[in-house]
Amino acid sequence: MNKKLIALAIATLPAVAMADVTIYGRLVGGIERDSITQNQNGVQLTADSQGNVTGATATPNKKSTQTNVEDYLSWIGFKGQEDLGNGLKAIWQVENYIAIDGTGTTFHNQGTFASRDSFVGLAGGFGKVRLGKLTNAQRDMFDLDVWNNSNGANALDIFKRVAYRPNNSIRYDSPDFAGFSGSLLWGAGENKNAGAATNPSGKSSDVVNAGLNYRNAGFFAQYGYDKRKNANSPFGNPEGKAASAHTVEAGYGADGLLVSAGFQRTKGYHWSDRAYFNETGGFATGAADSLRTREVALTAAYSIGAWTPKVSLAKGFDQKDVDGKVNDSGYKQYILGVDYALSKRTKLSAAYGHLSFGENADYAAASGNGPSIDNLLNVKKQSTTSLSVEHWF
Repeated sequence: MNKKLIALAIATLPAVAMADVTIYGRLVGGIERDSITQNQNGVQLTADSQGNVTGATATPNKKSTQTNVEDYLSWIGFKGQEDLGNGLKAIWQVENYIAIDGTGTTFHNQGTFASRDSFVGLAGGFGKVRLGKLTNAQRDMFDLDVWNNSNGANALDIFKRVAYRPNNSIRYDSPDFAGFSGSLLWGAGENKNAGAATNPSGKSSDVVNAGLNYRNAGFFAQYGYDKRKNANSPFGNPEGKAASAHTVEAGYGADGLLVSAGFQRTKGYHWSDRAYFNETGGFATGAADSLRTREVALTAAYSIGAWTPKVSLAKGFDQKDVDGKVNDSGYKQYILGVDYALSKRTKLSAAYGHLSFGENADYAAASGNGPSIDNLLNVKKQSTTSLSVEHWF
């Protein structure tokens, strides 16, 4: 009898150990029609088998279309906590991008374990402290973004280009004080001694990020500041210049209504430059060292039973460089769509988005869910139509 009891106890140990683990995630995919128009002065980049750019060829004005079956950033996560007593808890989480269309991209490190927010930390009355790969303040906000991400024209990816998850980070989140809260993040670049070939400045590409938030009775206001030191080091930045962004968002969300407006100002980023192309070194290019941008965005959505019609508008104003204003270098975007809730966790979505750029905007589009070197074009117009299904678990 004792042997049977011991065997039963051993057999139940894995279940006991897993009792505090929560498995959760999001699966979303769809069919998408993407159209890109390139001006006659556009440049087509070519690459070798290793993905290194080998040349650039001038191409005539042309319009290309493609129909894709896409994964819209599906992911799965595992999280848990342990009560340590006196109000203190140990917390942990591992999240991973998965590509349900079977392709995956290096754009979001799909196929890499812990490719989303993954950390270990402590939480209590003081707030929480976490170490790992962590969301910055810009990515935390974005009530503006009510769209399935496609990297096409029907997502606010330009406005969101500095919303990312820095590697090698430590982040502090304050407790809530009458609706007010804040966060501080530092990310170690860990590339100071990478060598002259990739880091000629000899400076580390550290990240400093801060956020302030207010939420009460449906009203919200949020501010995020992000600075990436030595942002250009992976691309040969001997001066070690920094890229930075200020983002503000405010609005109201309650009783089925959402109205959100945002303003963003950046230094060191073209419209197509994204901080998360290389989450330790940045992606601000040498040409954008002194480039300054300003943009605004607006989103409205209203739920009527199972239906939620929604719209987003965005505008990027003419950029500024060392010589002053760059004429005709802005962009305009609109997105129209509707969701239909099949249940609390499953919905269908349809969307159409259109982007247009000034003659000197210098935008490089990524058609489909992730950039391909063959698709990097000097784009003047881009439109995307999609139908998708989304399920949370």
